[in-house]
Amino acid sequence: MLQTFTMVKKKNILNASAIKDFPFFASFSLEQLQGIINVSRSISLKENHVVFRQGECAEAMYLILEGGVKIEGADSADTVYQLGELGVGQVFGDLALLRGDPSRVTVTTTTESDLLILDRALILDMMHGVEPERVLNIFLVLNEQTRASTERGFREVMSRRVLASQMEAEKQRALTQMVAGVAHEINTPLSVINTAVNIMARELAVPVEITIQRAADIAESLELMRLNVERADYLMQNFKKILVSQLKDEKELFDIAEAIQETVGLVRVSLKRSQVQVKFHDQLTPEQKKWVGCRGFLSQVLINLLINAERYAYPKGMGGIVDVTIRLEDENFYCMAVKDYGRGIPQENQAHIFDPFFTTGKSIGGTGLGLAIVQNLVTNALNGEIKLKSEVGKGSEFIVVFPKTIAE
Repeated sequence: MLQTFTMVKKKNILNASAIKDFPFFASFSLEQLQGIINVSRSISLKENHVVFRQGECAEAMYLILEGGVKIEGADSADTVYQLGELGVGQVFGDLALLRGDPSRVTVTTTTESDLLILDRALILDMMHGVEPERVLNIFLVLNEQTRASTERGFREVMSRRVLASQMEAEKQRALTQMVAGVAHEINTPLSVINTAVNIMARELAVPVEITIQRAADIAESLELMRLNVERADYLMQNFKKILVSQLKDEKELFDIAEAIQETVGLVRVSLKRSQVQVKFHDQLTPEQKKWVGCRGFLSQVLINLLINAERYAYPKGMGGIVDVTIRLEDENFYCMAVKDYGRGIPQENQAHIFDPFFTTGKSIGGTGLGLAIVQNLVTNALNGEIKLKSEVGKGSEFIVVFPKTIAE
């Protein structure tokens, strides 16, 4: 039984001469085509109408008379891939119909479209009146279209997988840079502790009377040890929080301002060598800071934006200021802004900065994936949007707006 469609309009556009120009019908005579028209039906569908879904049993083949459709498939992880688009004169649904198997793709109209429906019984009846050689030509047409669609789909899937792999590598690269900065920074308190321990060991090595000066030296060494142990512990605890958050994507209730401050604190450590100073501005009231979201996604967005500022905003070695601000956009949305006062981005580049592999910094190690990762996380993980404000010579500001409540 054919599925029911929503009709939006009906056109008397079918005639034998018109459809004979379509490759699928080229082998039929005008008389045969008129007979097909008399027993078939056409439908008019709105834009974005799903003709059939992946997994449904196909009960008809469709010829596109006007408009077009897109073909999508989903893998075992429910990742959706666009396998191609079809236009006027092309057919779809043929493989599933002829095999009698559930469809392996979902087909959706890309604009208002007119389709001719050819069910299985009609197709078999069509073949009875056609010479064997012409039947072969019909299947050659179907085979060529299927091959082209399969090749497009394969290229699309491979392209997406390569991009996903490279984006994951870029994420790890950003984390590696932060780890290197933390490792370098933690050497400072450890060195101070080591010095203080040596001083105490020297003072206590010989059992002599404890003078006021010796007591003061020991007390100073102990205070140095305490302060630097606290500093090392602070770095390690923040690092552990951020690292653990990168390994899971579960929602949790946490203080969003505190999470941003912790990320800024760790990234600030790795940016010291570039003389980039990161300042955090918390404009939330205590009751506004509780957010149920994914800490790891938020920190990854911020890490990439700060590393992007370090790499492109200021001349190497010159450094500058980067302001990170968290505030409410309105009662339902947060706004996190990352603003520098450096070079700025030329107008002609602004439309492409979120495109994968677009970069003006290949010579300094840029891959063109950092901002693509940011946009992907903001739109797909945070259900938000990211905007850019930039003027050459005055700096750039990336504004991330995302909901206080992220839908499941």
